[in-house]
Amino acid sequence: MITNYFSETTKTMKSSLIRELVAETKNVPGLISFAGGFPSPATFPKDILSELYKEIVAQQGRDVLQYGNSEGDDILKDELLKWENYPNLNRNNMIITVGATNAIYYMTRCLIDPGDVILCEAPTFLGTIVAFEAIGAEVQSIPMDNEGIDLNRMAEKVKQLRDANKNIKFLYTIPDFQNPAGITMSIQRRRDLLNFCEAEEILIMEDNPYSRLRFSGEELPTLFRIAHTEMNNSWLVTEIVSFSKILGPGIRVAYVKSHPELINKMVSWQQKVTISPDCVTERVVAKFIADGYMEPHIKSLCEFYKPYLDKMLTCLETEMPSYVQWTKPKGGIFLWLWLPEDVNADTLFYKAKDHLVTFIPGSKFYPEGQEKFNCMRLNYTYSTFEQIEKGIKHLGELVKSIYV
Repeated sequence: MITNYFSETTKTMKSSLIRELVAETKNVPGLISFAGGFPSPATFPKDILSELYKEIVAQQGRDVLQYGNSEGDDILKDELLKWENYPNLNRNNMIITVGATNAIYYMTRCLIDPGDVILCEAPTFLGTIVAFEAIGAEVQSIPMDNEGIDLNRMAEKVKQLRDANKNIKFLYTIPDFQNPAGITMSIQRRRDLLNFCEAEEILIMEDNPYSRLRFSGEELPTLFRIAHTEMNNSWLVTEIVSFSKILGPGIRVAYVKSHPELINKMVSWQQKVTISPDCVTERVVAKFIADGYMEPHIKSLCEFYKPYLDKMLTCLETEMPSYVQWTKPKGGIFLWLWLPEDVNADTLFYKAKDHLVTFIPGSKFYPEGQEKFNCMRLNYTYSTFEQIEKGIKHLGELVKSIYV
């Protein structure tokens, strides 16, 4: 059998549990889904992009239809550096990748030997946990409070792991509108975290797909920016930025800012895996920024999504019993529900189909053996107002039925 030829890594590799869960409920008539992480197709700037693709291919086709640089397109890098206003960075601090997951994979490949430890928030993004575990890392999670990762618990975890002679390589964090919890790390917590990791010599992988989807409140500097501008530290933080939630997931473009030595090694991995990013799309994104479309588009995204977040929060207040708690983000695309300790959201997931509503059980966002089961993730960006109202009503009825 062909399976006898699989590598040990392939034999133990996990598929996307979220995609499997979504598939289980795909053909239920009338089902309202808060499960996926999909942006609204109504926000895709398809008319502008279609014109830019046509223009780029017509005018620059001899260049962009050829093989491209493994480190990414220089024109896009220059536009990104201007857009983000980092005067002390240059092209050598950046790699363009085919989506953020590729960037996460390359950095992890560069740093992790089997058995090395990666720290992460609890809960955290399932897709990243799967990538870490596939490479052979030991993933250890640290609880959050309403300001982000709990530094007291992190200090305890670091001591415990080092007492056991474990090799801690880096912390994975999503500081802004975290997936899945929707929590944004406070400015003081960011500074305290950076100081702690610098003192303990723990690198930071900062995943940043959502920070520009801020609907209200003050914009906060990224960990990468604080490290560079306030701490004069060029090695501590690597920031990964995705355009999936801004321009559309089909635009497989992300970029990484880091120390040139790490960037060079990530480029070597990209050479082996994808050769180069999509040259046409890179140049399209560069022109989208250069022609002044990006900032108005992001503004329109935030104006579009805010009423949907407000609608879901209002419906939760109306429909949920007092023993249910949830996060109240000011942006992003997710929020997180905590149920009573004795309620298992994995069990509720299968019952929810009968109530014509679905979600992702929270246990899927924890490393294996570290799960919490009394929680769930809800997405509000892919549903209509009517679906949010009806779906949260159904979900409230389901939760209330547990104690009847």
